[in-house]
Amino acid sequence: MQGEERKRPFVWIAAIIVVAIVFFAAGYVAHTTTTTKTSSSKVAVTFYESLAPSESSYFQNTLIPQFERLYPNITVNFVNLPSGQPPQEIVTLVQSNDVGASLVGLDNLAVGEVIYGAGGPYIMNLAPMINNILPSGLIPSAVKMINYENTVFHATYFIPFRSNIPLVWYNKAVFAQAGISSPPANDAQLLQDAQMIYNKTGTGPVMFQGAGLTGGHTGASTGTELYQWMVQFGGNPFVFNDSGDIAAWEYLYNLSAYFNPQYTSGYWGSYSGLASGTYSILDYQWPYIYGLLTNSTYKMTNSTLGVYPGPAGPANDYHLLGGDVLVIPKGATHLSAIETLAKFLLSAQAQRETLLNLSWVAVNSAAYQNLPASFSVVGSALQQAITEGVFLRNPTPWITIWNAYASKAFYEIIVNHVNFSQIPSILSSYNSEMYTYLQTNYNTTVANTYEAGGYQPITV
Repeated sequence: MQGEERKRPFVWIAAIIVVAIVFFAAGYVAHTTTTTKTSSSKVAVTFYESLAPSESSYFQNTLIPQFERLYPNITVNFVNLPSGQPPQEIVTLVQSNDVGASLVGLDNLAVGEVIYGAGGPYIMNLAPMINNILPSGLIPSAVKMINYENTVFHATYFIPFRSNIPLVWYNKAVFAQAGISSPPANDAQLLQDAQMIYNKTGTGPVMFQGAGLTGGHTGASTGTELYQWMVQFGGNPFVFNDSGDIAAWEYLYNLSAYFNPQYTSGYWGSYSGLASGTYSILDYQWPYIYGLLTNSTYKMTNSTLGVYPGPAGPANDYHLLGGDVLVIPKGATHLSAIETLAKFLLSAQAQRETLLNLSWVAVNSAAYQNLPASFSVVGSALQQAITEGVFLRNPTPWITIWNAYASKAFYEIIVNHVNFSQIPSILSSYNSEMYTYLQTNYNTTVANTYEAGGYQPITV
């Protein structure tokens, strides 16, 4: 990401465009599922995830009932955990010998925590059962992801489940009133457009996810957004203070003059203000909000709601690849029932439904058969982002600590609005704090690797 040449993606999301075109041409083949007889007695499987309210509702009210109708001998207890909680939940279950029949949807970024954390790995090697779970139509790049995982971890600890790319959303009506015909193509235009809209409306138009230390939200939303900004400015976000990082923070300092006053409470659940006109640019939100902003409550349409990958940074226009993988905590019981649930979640039926209803990017190629035209708005934005390039955050076991420091830096630099000249020194202080933390809690080798920039974004 630091000015290097763009590499060909190896992660599961990369093959979507080609696969989708092939299946569009081939036509739709109906997916059927037969009921299984797992045993004569009922088994209860607990499925842990961390989902937005609308996603959780869809799982609880649509997908799980479908599964239980198909497999009447298995019931599913769905537990929707707070953001960032699944890794800790896995550790607690294993350490307390209370795993039972458990399946977990885990943020791909948190894999390092449950593999490398003290006392780990806390998740099972799925190699013996993987052929019973994976669909035959797994997209080629998902296969490459599993092969890559085996190379790095020497085991199959996780299976690609869904992937996600944050997009930029805007209110077309407000842009038109300000005389702006298209969304900003780069960061310089974003700054200019934000100023024009501010001059026209008198209100800061940009909603940023600034609730890392405020607004009752202490999750990773602020750190996640900052990470992408620093990458697009050519920085290595983990070290905080290389030249690209500093440039990104200086830009955001200037852009913050046009942040909406509510930005300190902005997080992954903030989107309704785009429909009400409270703000007109929603910076990097997950695709699931499209269905919410266009529902009967907010009533936005494609003529008022705009969505695209976002403005290009001065170094690149790469986009953060998020999403979840499926893992099984070590010591789990009733593995046959767990396998059955995992296989259903990766089936063409379930993957297609989450693609259409939640805008999750599917890893089962059959899910892309005959997609309706109504999906083209978000689908086009996602495909454009993939084409421009994606990257992964390095899955270090200390990512939550970095997120906390990133949020503190944001509060100090942006919210408290320090003198502009202090930005480099403040970032260097957080670099030093991170180094000290790693030296104290890991070892000097890890700390020196960090300081030398050894933990970089993974360009895929």
